[in-house]
Amino acid sequence: MSDKKSNQIETLEIRRVFNASRQQIFQAWTQPETIVQWFAPTSEHVTSVPKLDLIAGGQYRIEMKAPDGNTYSAIGEYLEISEPEKLVFTWAWDGGDSGMLVTIDLYEKNNGTELVLTHEKFPDSGSRDHHNEGWIGCLDRLVSHINHSQPKRATS
Repeated sequence: MSDKKSNQIETLEIRRVFNASRQQIFQAWTQPETIVQWFAPTSEHVTSVPKLDLIAGGQYRIEMKAPDGNTYSAIGEYLEISEPEKLVFTWAWDGGDSGMLVTIDLYEKNNGTELVLTHEKFPDSGSRDHHNEGWIGCLDRLVSHINHSQPKRATS
């Protein structure tokens, strides 16, 4: 009997609805000056984007400095850019897990946007679970960023 689990490709899917347009969410994922405001698992991390070449085949590097002083660098290549509905990019940790794939799909939903994040090709379930925690933290921070960057409506 073979161990079927060891042959499975580990996949993570997270869905989140935002009170924002697809264009706003797409820009939050693709503009370095916006990425630094939300892309980290906690508010104690400090994010920088030393490289982001938003073209198919373009490279990115996002660095997150943790409260303990360690810096974690996500690196990869953009494979598909379909503004404002889809981003596909490779995902690796500089010096760590590599060969993963992330797809961000953005769907119009009522007066907002549903984001579906699919992260594939984890080396094991531990890596998947760790990334799940990180992505949830990032998306929580993106919700907060979107809510704080929305124009205030005038009241009469």
